[in-house]
Amino acid sequence: MKKLSWLIFTFLFLLLVSGSAWYALERIKEESLKTIKGSLQTVTKTTHEALNIWIKNRQRNIIDMSQDETLVLLTQKLLQIHNEASNNLESREIANSPLQELRLFMKKKMETHQDIGFFIVSLDKQNIASMRDSNLYETNVIFQKRPRYFKRMFEGETLFVPPINSDVPLQLENGEFAENLPTIFIGTPVYDSNQQIIALLTLRIDPSSDFSRVTQIGRIGSSGETYAFDNKGLLITNSRFEQQLQQIGLVTSQKSSMLSIRIADPGGNMLNGYIPKRKRKQLPFTFMAESALKGENGFNVDGYRDYRGVPVYGSWIWDNSLGFGLATEIDVEEALVPNYKTRNILILAVFSIAFVSLSGFLFWIAIEQQANTKLKEAFSDLEDIVKERTKELQALSYQDGLTEISNRREFDQALEQEWHRAMRHQENLSLIMIDIDFFKPYNDNYGHMQGDKCLKQVAQLLEKTSQRVTDIVARYGGEEFVVLLPSTSLEQAKKLAEK
Repeated sequence: MKKLSWLIFTFLFLLLVSGSAWYALERIKEESLKTIKGSLQTVTKTTHEALNIWIKNRQRNIIDMSQDETLVLLTQKLLQIHNEASNNLESREIANSPLQELRLFMKKKMETHQDIGFFIVSLDKQNIASMRDSNLYETNVIFQKRPRYFKRMFEGETLFVPPINSDVPLQLENGEFAENLPTIFIGTPVYDSNQQIIALLTLRIDPSSDFSRVTQIGRIGSSGETYAFDNKGLLITNSRFEQQLQQIGLVTSQKSSMLSIRIADPGGNMLNGYIPKRKRKQLPFTFMAESALKGENGFNVDGYRDYRGVPVYGSWIWDNSLGFGLATEIDVEEALVPNYKTRNILILAVFSIAFVSLSGFLFWIAIEQQANTKLKEAFSDLEDIVKERTKELQALSYQDGLTEISNRREFDQALEQEWHRAMRHQENLSLIMIDIDFFKPYNDNYGHMQGDKCLKQVAQLLEKTSQRVTDIVARYGGEEFVVLLPSTSLEQAKKLAEK
């Protein structure tokens, strides 16, 4: 009878322990998913904000270019020749002089952001100016590939045009040229003195520059990825899984994933050998893409397959004003590693309790506490990664890309803050404006690479000379720098300027 009672007691105790363990696992998994959701949404929103800052900065930049008197005058000359005899070879030769002047003008402007080309587009959609002769007097590629953006720009908007395949061969990193490479444009109208739109100015931007770098920073863990996609569900940034995509045959070794990958659900994990039964263009969009392309912002921590067929959790935003979406995803397997560890520990504890009764129960309690501690530490590490990536994204928007010192944006904000503080506390505030003498002939003679080196050296010298934490050294313009000196008198500022 005693044995039977002990057996019943053991069974009931084991049942109670098993039920408690199952409940704890469910609660831990629930909390884990909440944390994962928060992390994904934070990265998505931060990356989206950083992209918006970058795009707005480029929009301001091209608007300034379009309003330059030199550009407007040369554009009017080219338009006059184009309108008089667009098919006349002699007229095109006449246009060569203002075209060459415009190319020299734009080359200097584009060097700041390392842009790779430009267009001046007439009202009849023809390229009347470009860095290349091969696409002159042809229908503009933006009108061909993104007609809606083209129309909006001619209606007065300054727009970021999501990546499209280039109309001309572009140079690869190895120096070779390739056809149909992805390219990005920023465009704005050109106005005459009567504020009438006479043409479009567009800049050709390398997609692998800041646009891709911003999204690449926004990653969680070793399997996390943040990427952008257009209204057709095509990747408009490079995938971080290029090698995997080559191995499973989604892209070739010579081709980029940008504009090549449709964000479709293959129906199974292709990394594990699954082969879709239909062509990729016939496959349905992933759960994320289907929601985003409806204009929805959302998240999913139930799990869905990404464009490789790998189960992931994700968060996404659709930006209707920019015309593209942004998604952050992480493999389910990696995201639930802490939860799997906890589950294994608890199962081991339950089996131990079956043999050692009450002592095993106490042992299980200790293991559960240890597992919870490890789980908190793991998520603490995950939050640190998110914070670190967030700081990097924010730092990118306040740093000059060439000299790696503060940019104009950070200086403007700092000046406003220090001005109000100086007024409030009745303290001195000094400002040193610095311009490199003879920089233009130096740059023209030795080339922009040597000019860039010069700018970097000057920036390093200024930062080294100004040693106070409160001082702000920033790049103000092309070869112009500023040093903002809070709580600094005129005499002190003079000494520092001379030094």
